[in-house]
Amino acid sequence: MSRPLLLYVLDSLEENDVGDQIATLLGRLSRSRFEPRVVALGPEGPLGARIRKMKVTVHRLEVSGATGSILAVPRLRRLVVLLKGKILHAFQPWSGTVAQLAAPRAVRVFRTIDDPPGSRPTLGLRLGALLGRRAAARNGRFFVPRDGMQDGVMERFRVQEVGVVPPCLDITGIRERVQSHRREETRLRLGLSADHHAVVCLTDFTDRPLLDGILEGFAIARTERPGVRLLLVGSGPEEGAARWQAEELRLDDSVVFMGPSPEKWSLLSVCEGLVDAGSWPGWSRTSMEAMAAGLPVVRHVPETDGETTGPDAISGPPLQFARRFLALVRDAGVRAELARLSAERIRPHDVAVVAERWADMYGS
Repeated sequence: MSRPLLLYVLDSLEENDVGDQIATLLGRLSRSRFEPRVVALGPEGPLGARIRKMKVTVHRLEVSGATGSILAVPRLRRLVVLLKGKILHAFQPWSGTVAQLAAPRAVRVFRTIDDPPGSRPTLGLRLGALLGRRAAARNGRFFVPRDGMQDGVMERFRVQEVGVVPPCLDITGIRERVQSHRREETRLRLGLSADHHAVVCLTDFTDRPLLDGILEGFAIARTERPGVRLLLVGSGPEEGAARWQAEELRLDDSVVFMGPSPEKWSLLSVCEGLVDAGSWPGWSRTSMEAMAAGLPVVRHVPETDGETTGPDAISGPPLQFARRFLALVRDAGVRAELARLSAERIRPHDVAVVAERWADMYGS
């Protein structure tokens, strides 16, 4: 007896957080009661080879731009009919709208909306919402990855119900990948000696005052513990200003600008902890991967009356930031508590749990 055909519809086959989540799910669902495949609207990319290596079929529609949006709907519809697909699931705005408009009435459509409710309403998002609303009442079920995002999606697509399913991670696989890296070689490549303690800081370099506060706080921490190193990962409009600030504070020998795409598994293998300081909502995927690897992770949050909110938050003026930063590096009790919180937070994201939830909903 053949398994129901489940089609994941993607904007493209480029590597990104959405693609990584799909690949993680495919590894589990390919052994489940569904037959998963991938449909890519846009161009080929590294994700395609990764998925094919898992023996999962990839269908490419090869459309792009305004004309591509017009062509994508009938092409996807023909493919679904030809393959006798039963379920479509899209995680991105363009592919989600195309999937809803293309799906025959007997085909069920799932959409995970991963952009926050407060996202700037670009022309593409407004058009996607308008077209998506036309099909939402007919065959769409909507989901978000974090609690608190439901109201924005309900208003945007005018739907009555939005579910919450967290993004998934292969926790066991992440730990194995981090542990498999040659730690000493990576430390040598980064110029880290035996007495250096490195902390990764994720940022999109958009908030100048926040970046200034982090660097000023780190300067205080380095005065007390000269061996600390800050590895800044990311890129953005204020990166140049941050480099200038690091030079002004004479931190150029202890702050390393890693760029937006360093080899994260080797980086996680050598760092003592991670600070998530981006403007994105919730925890970034790299932060969750660090939690899965067993690292202590904190998030930089806006200052509230000069107090840090919660044991896994870091904020406040530079002196307060410095104290929290040093505790992250050297306080065994703080590190153990953060590791415990990370384990609790990451447990619901385990791919075995998330894949089973999706399978139950696909089959309901």
